[in-house]
Amino acid sequence: MADRPGVLLVDDDEAVLDTLTLQLRGDFETHTAVNGREALALLAAQDDIAVIVSDMLMPDMSGAQLLGEMRLHHPDTTRVLLTAQADVSHAIAAINDGGVYRFLTKPCPTGELRTTVGDAAEYHRIAVAERAVLDKTLRASLQALFGCLELANPAAFARAGRIRELVTAICHDLGLDNLWEIEVAAMCSQLGAVALPPAVLERMDAGIPLAPPEQRMVDAMPDVAVRLLADVPNLDDVIAVIRGLTTPPGPDAPPLVPLAVGVISVARDFENHTARGVSGEAALRALEARHHPEALAALRRIKGITAIPDTVRAMALTELEVGMRMAENVTAANGLVLIGRGTRVTDLLLERLMNFRHIARIAEPVLAVIPADLASRRRPS
Repeated sequence: MADRPGVLLVDDDEAVLDTLTLQLRGDFETHTAVNGREALALLAAQDDIAVIVSDMLMPDMSGAQLLGEMRLHHPDTTRVLLTAQADVSHAIAAINDGGVYRFLTKPCPTGELRTTVGDAAEYHRIAVAERAVLDKTLRASLQALFGCLELANPAAFARAGRIRELVTAICHDLGLDNLWEIEVAAMCSQLGAVALPPAVLERMDAGIPLAPPEQRMVDAMPDVAVRLLADVPNLDDVIAVIRGLTTPPGPDAPPLVPLAVGVISVARDFENHTARGVSGEAALRALEARHHPEALAALRRIKGITAIPDTVRAMALTELEVGMRMAENVTAANGLVLIGRGTRVTDLLLERLMNFRHIARIAEPVLAVIPADLASRRRPS
């Protein structure tokens, strides 16, 4: 029984499931589910499913949606779509969206079904073996690369490690543990630190707000990483994720890319805020509405913060209003603290800041807490 490939059959018609089970008996270990949610739950509990054969039209979650979810959460399981003749046009679209290996039309002859499932199981076996070799080879190569970063700048390496740990926790919360590409992209996105001047690295690690030219250098770090990794084989998805940190992924990007960009961005920006002395709760307020909602919700669960009554925004000094509160120190470009974190904005403070601007360059944007009542008045109707 251990030698027989595991096959998950999904159809809302139990009579069809019985027929498919009979057609595949003997050479395959079959499992069944009557809808997409049940199939995903079974896949989460079983680690020996090589192939899934799913009906196209099902209530609540279509076969195309199910296989699209699997492409993210169970990328190594080979996906086969079973469809009626009238659904062929939808099936063709699903091949791209869900990474479908093959599609079959109903009713499917036993010989064709068994051959297709057998080929899909072999495809799965090869893919798993190749992924294991690739994982071992890439991890060794990238470990050497990260070792160079650690030697060149221990602080930058430590920051990359903190971001990776947070990314790993978010992925675990979202059930994306098997997507090593996200973790690798998180670390590699920080390789661009080797191109930063030491003074900029020190200021960034200390959480000191950067001057605009310095911030542009930091923002360009992913582009530097892309250039460093361009000639490394089998890193196409990783490079696409890193590139997406500066250029939003297009509609044709694989499903992994926008989700991975969202996870890494929220982890990176959370690290940036907390490095500046901002509390976890205030940092999460600052990230609201600007990040992937699933990744942000996962970060809230990880940090144990559910209610975010106030809002934190990065803004120019000219946007500050009476009633707001500074979420971080307001500093001059040389690091001198001008206004302390937690200070409430008053008319006098605004006047003081404007006076400061005439004699010293102030690091902008600044982070300000907007109370819930003020935020509601500022929100456009």
